[in-house]
Amino acid sequence: MKAKEKNTLLVILAGYLILSLVGGSIDFRQWSFLNAGGGGGGGGGGGGGTTPTPHTEGIVTTDVAGFDSLDIATTRAVGTAVDCYWYAYRNAQYVLLGSGDAADINVLSEDNDVIYAVVEAHSGQAYYIDYQKILDMNNRASSLQFKDVDGDSVDEWVFRLNIANIPYASATGKFTLPCFNIYLLTYDASFAIPAGGKPDDTTEISKTKVTEYIQWYAEVSATKKAIAVTKIVLVANTSDIAKISLSKVNIPGIGYLDGSNFDESVLSSEIRWTYTISSKLYGADYIKLPVNVLNKFEFTTQVDLTLGSSGTIGITLYIYQLDYTGSQVSDSDTVGFAAQA
Repeated sequence: MKAKEKNTLLVILAGYLILSLVGGSIDFRQWSFLNAGGGGGGGGGGGGGTTPTPHTEGIVTTDVAGFDSLDIATTRAVGTAVDCYWYAYRNAQYVLLGSGDAADINVLSEDNDVIYAVVEAHSGQAYYIDYQKILDMNNRASSLQFKDVDGDSVDEWVFRLNIANIPYASATGKFTLPCFNIYLLTYDASFAIPAGGKPDDTTEISKTKVTEYIQWYAEVSATKKAIAVTKIVLVANTSDIAKISLSKVNIPGIGYLDGSNFDESVLSSEIRWTYTISSKLYGADYIKLPVNVLNKFEFTTQVDLTLGSSGTIGITLYIYQLDYTGSQVSDSDTVGFAAQA
């Protein structure tokens, strides 16, 4: 250190000493330039910087509410329409902390400001969990898994919640979880292709190659209901690939898909095209009917046909769905084409 710098430091130290003596005490904690790691600017040296905020630890009072996803003025009671369980992940396993609304759960520092809300429709209640809306409407829900956490061989909806810096009430000594809002869709058991949801059962067409648009559509039975579509299958009752090719199919909520997106299987007596959306409720195509929306969900299908001099062909659309329990159901309809005489 240069002599001039030493002299300056001595003057500063002397000044602090005089001021401290006048004040009646010496508090070396005020001498920040003497603290270890003070160099480097802004706490850049060893031992400097801001003390990390501790993780939430203690009793947390939960807050959860349920709503109809297509009419949020309609509530769905927690415990009777939908169940919500609170978990932590400790020692490589999920640990149940409590359930429902206004439950006091014990959160540890080792949870690292993370708990899990495990959601499922109450037993016997015909609801889907609208998981995407739950993620969109709860800013503390950072991610989602669809898995069995309680060992009952049924997958549950597992939402990861960030509980850092949640409110603390000194009067009660408890933290309060900001409200976790759950949204439910009512399952439509009567989803169907109506009688008018197709062209004529048999249509005469040209013997040479022609493009046909089969204007299938389906309807939801009532407003504020939904159906989880998981797979679309088209079947032609011929094994002659020269007679038919699949060009495009419209799937509501997904859009028009080229025929190349479908898996084609040529069997002994039929040609089958399959497009799988999901095998589970997670990732399914949820067709929903809000109020004041046209109840017509189009599955328009474009095919190229070459029937020849005396050809006929039947084409069947299968719409596979999952009910609220995850069990498969389906609807189908068949149309036919015949070469003109």
